[in-house]
Amino acid sequence: MDIREGTAGWANRGGWTEDSVGARKNTLGLDLEGVRALSARLDSSDGSRPSEMKRDFVRWPFHRERVRVQVDQPGGTQLLLKLACRNLSRGGISLFHNAYLHERGRCVLWLPHPVRGEVGVFGSLARCKHRGGIVHELGIRFDHPIDAKEYVSLDAGAEIYSQEKVTPEKLSGSLMVVDPDEQEQRLINHFTRGTQIRLRRCASQSEALAALREPADLILVALNLPDGSAAEFISNVRAVGVRTPVLIITPDVSRQSRDAARAATCEGVLGKPLSCDRLLRALAEFMGDAAGSAAAASTSTLSAGDSAAEMLPDFVAELHTSAETLRGAIARDDARECERVCLMIAGAAPAMGFGSMVPPAERALQMLEWTRSAKESAVVLADVIAACERARAA
Repeated sequence: MDIREGTAGWANRGGWTEDSVGARKNTLGLDLEGVRALSARLDSSDGSRPSEMKRDFVRWPFHRERVRVQVDQPGGTQLLLKLACRNLSRGGISLFHNAYLHERGRCVLWLPHPVRGEVGVFGSLARCKHRGGIVHELGIRFDHPIDAKEYVSLDAGAEIYSQEKVTPEKLSGSLMVVDPDEQEQRLINHFTRGTQIRLRRCASQSEALAALREPADLILVALNLPDGSAAEFISNVRAVGVRTPVLIITPDVSRQSRDAARAATCEGVLGKPLSCDRLLRALAEFMGDAAGSAAAASTSTLSAGDSAAEMLPDFVAELHTSAETLRGAIARDDARECERVCLMIAGAAPAMGFGSMVPPAERALQMLEWTRSAKESAVVLADVIAACERARAA
């Protein structure tokens, strides 16, 4: 059965039947310490993987006693499970179960979020691997990447970049490096030689602030500059309205440096000594395909001679207004208002040359049908909001 046609809606979230789980918190009957111990044992036995076996996304520990999951199996069997969790990435999640499940089944899970509660995410069962005894490890691949850093508690002063495998030639954009160390500048230039990144070098805060008249996609700044600190530089950059992401380059061995980087309102840190792999992973977070597609403007495909072209400016303005409407509806948990906006977009966007907006609108409608909640559908509604904000007439 296609999960979009399922009748076991999200209302089950408040009163799941215990059947196979009984009074246990998950199908294995593990408490949190048991989940951690099992995860640690598997981490140790799995060992390190060769570079050619790297995954697309980093998997972070995400130990939970219970994650609610619905799985549609072949033949129409629908399972409502409470599963212990091992780890999480942008692209998927690893869970523990007490039995084998057929791969490629459609899934929906309620992912625990530290602020928004349980957030609904769609995906597919990509693997089921026997790990000994009754333990089976399930790998669910999300339909669309999530911002895993929203869910995982990580040290703000640590390197927390989600890309594990990076294709250098796919990296593009303008990178500004603010560092008085010429050797460091040359090293970054060397590490980015296989990319399409345009490198701009500045040796001081004042030089960089002047150079930002030409926008950059990402800024790397040394912790200490000849005319100030990285924190002062970031404050001055934000004061003039520049919202470019900033990463601080900080000595890896210095606790004081890490504390200073953590206190600054930056998007992340890079520890010295730099390596090519770590640098490219950091750049991919902001200058890769995913970052580029999220930020790129969406232009209507209507030709100037099309009869609907004269209505295009008004429609684009309506889309921009719709983004704010959706934000307000999410805050009020108004699912009906979200459905109204998404139905309008799905119906009108193709005729106005914005056919690419239909899939995210339909995914949001699908999620809203399951959750009956705007807040629990916020992940997919965010894609609709972004598409509305990117819309341009020409």
